[in-house]
Amino acid sequence: MAMNGSVKKFMIAAAVSVSALLFGASDRSIFAKIKVDLQLEKPPVPTVNKLSHNPSGRVVADPQWLVVRVYYYPQGPRNNSQNQQTYLDDVRMQINLTFPLGRGDTDRLGMFKGGQTLWTVYCNGKSHMAMMFIPPQLLQRYVYMLDGDTGVHVPVRADLKAEVIFFDRSDRELGRGYCGVSGTASKQEENFAQLERRVLPACVIDGAFVERTATPWSCLAPDQFDFVKPAAVKLPDTPAPPRRRFAENENPVRGPVAPDRAPKRRGGKTKDNSGK
Repeated sequence: MAMNGSVKKFMIAAAVSVSALLFGASDRSIFAKIKVDLQLEKPPVPTVNKLSHNPSGRVVADPQWLVVRVYYYPQGPRNNSQNQQTYLDDVRMQINLTFPLGRGDTDRLGMFKGGQTLWTVYCNGKSHMAMMFIPPQLLQRYVYMLDGDTGVHVPVRADLKAEVIFFDRSDRELGRGYCGVSGTASKQEENFAQLERRVLPACVIDGAFVERTATPWSCLAPDQFDFVKPAAVKLPDTPAPPRRRFAENENPVRGPVAPDRAPKRRGGKTKDNSGK
């Protein structure tokens, strides 16, 4: 059956707006409950933890990583009478973390920025967890303060403040959470905005967070996390077209067949479009 251009445009528009129809227009009702936790942790110890090619040993005074655990509860559509499974694709998680500069200027802050994109999130209303990390080399370089008397790098973990925001593929905000910032949800947002105004632009380190798959934690219960989408992968904006039947002279794998290799009728004559 032929399909005119207006019908095709309507079908594409309907496919693009399906998430808005399912979840409604409110911005923060999908990821309504978000908890953010910051901890300094030593990485899991592998079988071999010493390398012979580095005679000077480790290059950091403290091998602990900053581990950011984000707990979120993605909600399904409110009007789901058929109890259908609902997924959100291309969910982007953005992390902003402030830290004191430790250079005698107590009013100015630095900031780590980063994030990851989750390929697809099952909106089942249950607890999901994402993890991101800052390696000890960056902590020693930017966050730890060097004690002039002892020569030891002193961590300042109590002064770290974090903001986590989830977005869909259209950059619509799905929810946000905080760590180290007190108050109600609206007050936390206001207080963190005040911290951002104290951040020195030259001390914003973008891309500082490392994904779990690039850390020693990568092999620990990988099936308990939403899959992080590789940067080179892009999902289509519209659903794939329906499967169709192939023409007589078309190979479903290699494409159209050359005329001299097309199926032949009895008598050695090839078929043409008229069937002669």
